[in-house]
Amino acid sequence: MKEIKVGNIKGVVGKIVYDYLEVLEHPVGTIERLPVIIAQGSKSGPTLWLTGNIHGNEYTGIPVIHRVINNLKLDELEGTVIAIPSLNPAGSRVRARYPYYDRKDPNRLFPDGNPFKEQPKEDITETCEITVDEDKKDDELSIKTEKVVKISVDQEAKEPKVVDPLAIFDNEELYPSVQELIWKNLFEIIKETADYLLDLHNAFIKSIPFSFLDRVLYNPDVEDDNKKAEDLYNRTEEMVRAFGLTIVRETTPTKYIQKKLHRSTSGAALNYLRIPSFTVELGMYLDIEPEVVDAATKGVFNVLKWAKMINGSIEKITSVPVIAENEAVRYIGHPRTKKSAIIDLKIKKGDFVKKGDVVAIARDIFGRPIKDEFEIKTEVDGYVFMINEGILRYPNEEICWLASPDTQPMVDKWPKKSNK
Repeated sequence: MKEIKVGNIKGVVGKIVYDYLEVLEHPVGTIERLPVIIAQGSKSGPTLWLTGNIHGNEYTGIPVIHRVINNLKLDELEGTVIAIPSLNPAGSRVRARYPYYDRKDPNRLFPDGNPFKEQPKEDITETCEITVDEDKKDDELSIKTEKVVKISVDQEAKEPKVVDPLAIFDNEELYPSVQELIWKNLFEIIKETADYLLDLHNAFIKSIPFSFLDRVLYNPDVEDDNKKAEDLYNRTEEMVRAFGLTIVRETTPTKYIQKKLHRSTSGAALNYLRIPSFTVELGMYLDIEPEVVDAATKGVFNVLKWAKMINGSIEKITSVPVIAENEAVRYIGHPRTKKSAIIDLKIKKGDFVKKGDVVAIARDIFGRPIKDEFEIKTEVDGYVFMINEGILRYPNEEICWLASPDTQPMVDKWPKKSNK
């Protein structure tokens, strides 16, 4: 049976090991630690990673992990469950989304697997040999003229530039943040052991629990990478369906890269490590809902059954609503307000709305209708699965998020031009 290690923490066959992984020394000398649980079964098999609380005010993943670990039967478990109940203890301590030592979103800082992130600009010159037909002098002149222009542009592009000795200090890539350094080290540990990864989150206060299904991206310049991506996507989709919650597809590739979702915990595991992985959003943040904890716990055990790590049949989730079953839907923030307004909602989470339905009424602070925008209507069909908090909206803010029919491919190329 293979040895399971998380840093210096070693798994023990047939036992649960509880320990801390030291990840950072603060300037005042105190140590930042991540709680680690290694539950290694009596039989060999795959390794499932469970992570939670990467955003410090999203709590539901913690009791879900507790319940899963406390109900595992190690004598029947084939493989290992490695769990980190809190990826962000610093944020949890101050009830904040981000850790106080790094004010970037920690779920956008895992290693970047985009193969085109540092691609140089394509050379506009051509290297093919030009042959001239002596019988066609006009064409010859045209070709020569075109060639002269291209060579001129190329020579201009290759003109020596003034060296800037300060440029190196402006390159952010050379100075990763402290959280990026922590994740780089953790990612190497995950890489050594993980066969599957499941990251537990929370969404808006008014949201139904759901799973994100990411698109699998491939490098078109690598032979057969598209076929491998298809296989990876199929296994990932099976895993997400086994979990049992509502499934919402992630956004399209260009926006996925722009939003740095390929550098989320599950996005990096899927599209960089190339292991089946996904994010689960478990209802409201800032607190927990017992029925959601029940549903998510059942979902994790469903995944263990799907992976053949434990015996048993996959169980249907009934404690929370499951919508858009057997439908391909993608999220959009829609509709949005055009003017600042007080919003009077006419929908609730889980509703299905059709194009033209009134989603909200827009009023001013006196309760009077906002001119030209009294009724805010949806322009597409979709399921309301998240509603923005509060009743105040500024121009272009979302009223809610819809899960609407998606026709875009789930296996696609890495965009060659992207914003990091």
